[in-house]
Amino acid sequence: MLRQLKQFVVFAMGLLFVSGCFYPQDTGSDDHRGHPHAEQLQSVQIAVDEYQSAHGVPPIDDFEADTNLYERYQVDFQSLIPGYMQEPPASSYENGGNYLYTLIDVEEDPEVRVIDAVNLQEAREFERDIREYERANGFPPIEDMVGPGVFSLDYERLGYDEQPTVESPYFATNLPLYLDENGEVIIDYSSDLNRILQEGDPEIEDEDDIRSILTDEFPVAPVSSRPYTIENGEPAFADKRD
Repeated sequence: MLRQLKQFVVFAMGLLFVSGCFYPQDTGSDDHRGHPHAEQLQSVQIAVDEYQSAHGVPPIDDFEADTNLYERYQVDFQSLIPGYMQEPPASSYENGGNYLYTLIDVEEDPEVRVIDAVNLQEAREFERDIREYERANGFPPIEDMVGPGVFSLDYERLGYDEQPTVESPYFATNLPLYLDENGEVIIDYSSDLNRILQEGDPEIEDEDDIRSILTDEFPVAPVSSRPYTIENGEPAFADKRD
C-alpha cells in the first residue's frame, strides 16, 4: 500500500509539473524544456521499487564519496533494462533527453526525482572558465563572500557582460552561479526556497538543510547546490557541505 501511495505521489508531481502549474509566469509550451511526463516518472519509480524488492538494494550508478547529495544516487538504467523497463524514458539523458534520473531518501524509501542536465552542464562550463582564469592569473576572480564558503565572482574579468545564471527548474526566474571554497560552481536556489517559504507552509524536516522542501514540492532535485538554513525568516547558505 505504501509503495502504491509513493508511486501515485510521483505520478501526481509529474502531472502538475508538465501542466505548467509550477511555472505561473511561463507563457510558453507546457512541455517546458522537455520536462518528463508523469507516466515517465511513474514508470521509473515502479521499476526501481521492483528492482529493490528483488535485489535488496536500489539500482544506482557508482559515485565518488564527495558527490553532491542530489547527484549521488543516479538511476542505473542498465540494471533495469530489459527486466524492469524496455528502455529509458524519452526525457532521460541516456535516451537523448535533458534529465538525469536520480533517487532521494535512498536509505529510507527511495523516491525518483530528476536532475536538470542542462543546468548541470552550464554550471560545469562556467567552472571551466573560472579554472582557465585561475591557471592564467594564479587565483580565481572572487568578489565577495555571500555565505559560509560561498563567493560571488567578478564576472567581467571572466569575459561575461552580466552575472552568469541558469534557468530555474521550479519557477520562471533565473538563478545566479557562485563559487564554493573547493572551486566548484554552485547554483543559488535561495529565491526558489524563499518563494515556497513565503507562499506555502512547507514541512521542514531538517532546519540545517531545507532543500527537501524543493523535492517535496517538485520532481526536480536541486543540482549543484549547497545546504540552506533559515535566518530571519529567509533562506541562507548553511555552514556545511553535502
